[in-house]
Amino acid sequence: MAFTLRITFSGLCLFVPEPASGGNTGRMHVLMPGMFGDHCGADRHVAALAFDTGHLAAAGTPTGITAMAPLSGRQVTPVAGDEADLALCSHIVDLREITQRAVDPDHLGSDTGKKLTARMTLGAGRITRVSPGVCWEWRPGEFRPIAHRVEWEISDVEGEQLTLVSEPIGGGGEQKALGTLFPMNGRVNLVMYHETTQDLPPEPLPVARQPVPAPGFTPHHFSAYYTLFGGPVPTVLPRYWGKLADCPPLANPCEAIPPDMGGMPYTCLVAGVSGGGGG
Repeated sequence: MAFTLRITFSGLCLFVPEPASGGNTGRMHVLMPGMFGDHCGADRHVAALAFDTGHLAAAGTPTGITAMAPLSGRQVTPVAGDEADLALCSHIVDLREITQRAVDPDHLGSDTGKKLTARMTLGAGRITRVSPGVCWEWRPGEFRPIAHRVEWEISDVEGEQLTLVSEPIGGGGEQKALGTLFPMNGRVNLVMYHETTQDLPPEPLPVARQPVPAPGFTPHHFSAYYTLFGGPVPTVLPRYWGKLADCPPLANPCEAIPPDMGGMPYTCLVAGVSGGGGG
């Protein structure tokens, strides 16, 4: 018996492909940068894995109660392998175009530089949908949406359950059990958060109550991504322009996640790095 694993990444998450030899598949690392320096207090981010507690029982049903496991300093590999589709749709802004270099390869391994809060590595599946968010000015005169949520799906996961464990990013140390999860209606749903505390369960700020920033607003959390490139690099921060409808259409869009599924479209944006790490 097989099931589908759907993982929703929400917040400050950097998608970094690690290609297998000579192909378009491999492993996708999702890096959650450490929020150091001025990112404290209201800017403090929490990395946590969440799921409905109905997944804890065989033949369970949704309970509406969320279980959460903190992942600070930890990494998770839900499904091992090197067959993930490494394509990044155009809603995920490519920082390689700005920095002209890959992320430090250390962040795909033991992270001895301790720049990460958490990491998830995906050995199968692909990006399926995104929350396209709002319209940003990226480089001068370049207007585009930037996703703040990304769905990743792995179909045909073998077995009748999924056992999740975490381990230290720095290597060594014991694994920690996160739970054995059973499918509901043929699917296990996880949410990987790297968000400020006001955006976390059980009572995230509703989308309708999120204040709309003034034009020109810059999400300063985004600057944390540039600490992962192993040295000084050029930086670009998006500037708020307006509603999604104010942007021109993208050439390679992903399917959209329904807007009522949450997430903060103004502060914690997703990014990617084409070509992976170390190149």
